[in-house]
Amino acid sequence: MKKIFIALSTALLILAGCSKSSTTITVDNIFPNYSDVVLPCNIAPLNFMVEGADKVSVSIKGNSEYTFSDGGETLSFPLKKWKKMLNAEKGNSLNVSVYVNGNADALTTFKWTVSADSIDKYLSYRLIEPAYEVWSDIKIEERNMESFSVRYIGDNNTADKCCINCHTTNKQGTSFMHMRGTNGGTILNRNGEIIKLNTKTETTGNTVYGDISTDGRYGVFTTADIKFAIHSHYTQRMEVYDSSSDLVVLDFDNLTVTDAPSVKGSEYQETFPCFSPNGQTIFFCRAKHQPQPDSLKQMKYDIAAVQFDPESGKIGNKVYTVVSTEGKDLSFSHLKCSPDGLYLMATAASYGTFPVWHQESELWLIDLRTGAVNIMQDTNDRYADTYHSWSSNSRWVVFASKRDDKVYGRPYIAHIDENGQVSKAFLLPQRNPKLYKTTLKSFNLPELSSWKENYNARDISVLYNNIEPTQVTYKQ
Repeated sequence: MKKIFIALSTALLILAGCSKSSTTITVDNIFPNYSDVVLPCNIAPLNFMVEGADKVSVSIKGNSEYTFSDGGETLSFPLKKWKKMLNAEKGNSLNVSVYVNGNADALTTFKWTVSADSIDKYLSYRLIEPAYEVWSDIKIEERNMESFSVRYIGDNNTADKCCINCHTTNKQGTSFMHMRGTNGGTILNRNGEIIKLNTKTETTGNTVYGDISTDGRYGVFTTADIKFAIHSHYTQRMEVYDSSSDLVVLDFDNLTVTDAPSVKGSEYQETFPCFSPNGQTIFFCRAKHQPQPDSLKQMKYDIAAVQFDPESGKIGNKVYTVVSTEGKDLSFSHLKCSPDGLYLMATAASYGTFPVWHQESELWLIDLRTGAVNIMQDTNDRYADTYHSWSSNSRWVVFASKRDDKVYGRPYIAHIDENGQVSKAFLLPQRNPKLYKTTLKSFNLPELSSWKENYNARDISVLYNNIEPTQVTYKQ
């Protein structure tokens, strides 16, 4: 019995030695890292955790001083008090000091700048497993950026387990997303009505990546034959490529689809189109066709442009090169024009047009007035920084990044000032920051919007299962 008592006492001592209070806590224990960032004046609280802490306190000094404290590892800011602080400190810099376990000395001190620029109230993203083996459970979630409220606007569990992708808005009240499968189609939300379209005609294929004109009348899309391939080398996981691709424009007023010789044919492959805010230019990515997958690494996509006439709905006949990749280890994808028309943001990788699994992928900002290129060194980080979306005031971007662990895509937010300088990015705050440590989902294709979708996942389920798609017609 004596031996058992001694063994038990030893075990208790070992367990006591492993308690939180005896753990060495450093700045590296803080997650997410919210140091020295620019915040929207209407963002939800930047809750964070200090792993191993028993108590976390924060002192914030601006025009006034604010104190917050919470027991355990996580500091959760009260929403009303947080909003009151941001409103009072709009345009100011705040000194933030973090304390743990009642220590008098701060664990770390950093700055927050509260921008007078607000961010769009809503953010949608696709929740999906970050792997090629499994993607059976897909949801499109809509998040209120000013709080932590979320709701599903798409759920493939009630739609035949089909693939749901590319939820995109024009920030003015028009949006679309694609649903693949037996009863699939392109879901269009316009003028308060949601309809399901069959966009494939005898002349054109199904629509894929796309954008919506500012007035909501037109959509410009890729039509592509998309293939998947698995890399044999352990440093790369998979590749997605188009064996062929062209561009088409859908007229949502007349439910017609049209193309043009300048953006179709076998000589070039075109993809990732977007409208300029005035609707008179279509930007897109273009590469000279190479046999794939054998010559995939030779596929280098330029940034190109073609004129568009919003009155007639016709695509121009001449393609212009905006940024050339000739002679460079470079390829562009994911084009998005800022709503003020001043900038074009793109994803840059070493080759191809699907950079999500390319660790070297990063975001570039092109000034459309001068042609100057900002490679956004303060914003990009290790691993893939890809698909992005602008806020309607052109002052914020949200993009998907795998910088935290190389596998899971998470939404990061960055500010663009009046001079085109892009700030350090910060992770979308959550009510419980541990969510990022426990979820098995990637936050894919983040899309900002100033308006709330007028439907939910149940409406989409009914549309998928019970409504026949409306057929669009080809117009020469």
